[in-house]
Amino acid sequence: MISAFRTLRAAIACSVLLAASSAPIFAQVTATAPIATVPQYNERWDVYGGFSYAHFNPGAGEGSTLAATNLFGWNGDANLWFSPLFAIEASARGYYGNIPLPPNRYVTGNPPMSENLFLFGPDFRFIRKQNYAAGFHTLIGAAYGSFDKGFPPGIQPQIIGVYNNKLAFGSAVGAWYDHNLSPKWSVRITTDWQPTHYGLSWQNEFAGTAGIVYKLGSLKK
Repeated sequence: MISAFRTLRAAIACSVLLAASSAPIFAQVTATAPIATVPQYNERWDVYGGFSYAHFNPGAGEGSTLAATNLFGWNGDANLWFSPLFAIEASARGYYGNIPLPPNRYVTGNPPMSENLFLFGPDFRFIRKQNYAAGFHTLIGAAYGSFDKGFPPGIQPQIIGVYNNKLAFGSAVGAWYDHNLSPKWSVRITTDWQPTHYGLSWQNEFAGTAGIVYKLGSLKK
């Protein structure tokens, strides 16, 4: 009886020692296991190209009665990613349309106009899922408006309440959504509040774009 008790006690002691020695091994494996980055968000660069839309009022001054017009064009972006969360973005945008002029003695019809913006700033990718991602950007830079293309020589657009050609402050604040087609390709939709400052007043411009993203390079491990 005493011998059996001693044998049982020895077995229990061995089990305790084995469990105690195994615990650090499991803890070490858990602590050192790498956290994988989803392949879609490990790129160093991404480039974007797409169609764009803007709603813009070319009327000069706060009291202008000129109606806003719809502009269509292109949008090209490039992002340099420093982490899956943060990038610096450069954006170039071109919009084209017509100015809805009221009846006047200088110009007939609705003359063409264009606007180009060159912007840069931070881009944040807060949502990163297997099939989609979303984030927002805040961009500043310059806007160039060309408003006199359909005007006779010597007639400035401001005579009939339209902005003169000008290089002005431009910016864009908005959100974007990516739907991943593969680790390298995505479809992107972006909507922006795009304020500009032609003349002596601010223009509260709305802009949107849809197109394709291609990702290249990789972040250093």
